[in-house]
Amino acid sequence: MHIDYDELLDATQDDCPVPTVKTKELLDKMPVGAVLKLVSSKEGTVRNIRTFVRNNPYELLREIKGAESFYFYIRKL
Repeated sequence: MHIDYDELLDATQDDCPVPTVKTKELLDKMPVGAVLKLVSSKEGTVRNIRTFVRNNPYELLREIKGAESFYFYIRKL
């Protein structure tokens, strides 16, 4: 399943909680309905992003565990 996205955030070099902080900063600047693709190599980001999305006006469209990275598609509501 292919998901179109408007912005890409590569946080593969960042330690937690930096990917979540950068995600919030970027989503705050994006218009409603826009989709962010986040790439992170840190397993702790999975829990952090799930909690962040659950507690904010965002929708986690898809979460993928790749060989070396985690991919998240997040829509701003």
